[in-house]
Amino acid sequence: MSLRPDSLWSPDPSANDDVARLERLLQVYRHVPAEGVVWTPVRRTPRRRWRLPVGIAAMMATAAMLLVAAWLPWRLAWSDGAAWRVSGVARIDALPVGGALATAADEHARIDVARIGSIEVSPGSRVTLLETRAGRHRIALDSGHIRARIWAPPGYFGVLGAASEVVDLGCEFDLWTSADGRGRMSVRSGWVLHSVGGQDTLVPAGYDIGFEALRAGIPRSIAASAQFGAAVDRIDVQLARGLRDADAERRVATLATAADAVTLLSLLTRYPALADGPLYPRLATLLEVPATDARHRAAWAAGSAHAIDAWWDRVPRPPKQWWRHWRDALG
Repeated sequence: MSLRPDSLWSPDPSANDDVARLERLLQVYRHVPAEGVVWTPVRRTPRRRWRLPVGIAAMMATAAMLLVAAWLPWRLAWSDGAAWRVSGVARIDALPVGGALATAADEHARIDVARIGSIEVSPGSRVTLLETRAGRHRIALDSGHIRARIWAPPGYFGVLGAASEVVDLGCEFDLWTSADGRGRMSVRSGWVLHSVGGQDTLVPAGYDIGFEALRAGIPRSIAASAQFGAAVDRIDVQLARGLRDADAERRVATLATAADAVTLLSLLTRYPALADGPLYPRLATLLEVPATDARHRAAWAAGSAHAIDAWWDRVPRPPKQWWRHWRDALG
């Protein structure tokens, strides 16, 4: 039995006219080696691959886990009333309980919050250490500005004002306040809880909140437009007086973007009756939930915590594993 030559592999002239035509067309692209060049195969030096034996890798992982297990309790532990270390000002290097640190107009100071973080104190500010022990550290910002960076379980660190408290939930934030209790907070990472007069407000990263001595405003995105912010403030102020402003509600619903979802949630949570207006369907769109659930809407308007929480659960919340904000431990 004889096999018919395959023109793809045999240099012999092909009996197939189509293949022969292709060979003629492609011939101009053939490789012609330079005269006298002898081709030799390229020798490649095999790369040495470093591989740890499985046993050694397991031992290293175990050692790292033991190191973290020993380091974490040490970081969170603190003797009752032990002073905090201060740097940046020549006249004081430690802040005891009951002691105050006041920076001059040209001074910056850094305070170590036990071993769980740090506070940067801006010029013209006054900070008082109220309490410090394992699991609870509290200061008062009497006036001025601080930036706190904390790596600890929620509630370990807090800042008291005239009648309010800012409670860290594992984050970094800026806080400004004046002697009359007015101020502003901006959250850089994580979440912060602002409490005043029995009113609790969650503020996530990327949001600001203004406050007075006896009440807080509505948190809003740092990217929010001035028009949006003014309309939100008007709704809040009017409703605090028992009044509704339909024009402001429509303006907020029109201007709200995906970055403003927490603002709408906060408004509707503080004033559930707003659910019968344009904010409810707009928030539903931003959260990608049905706006046509009449029972849910009615329950919200009636102040149902279950209905309200169902939509809060659509927003990324502070992680239960607070240690996942490990970058804050590097401050």
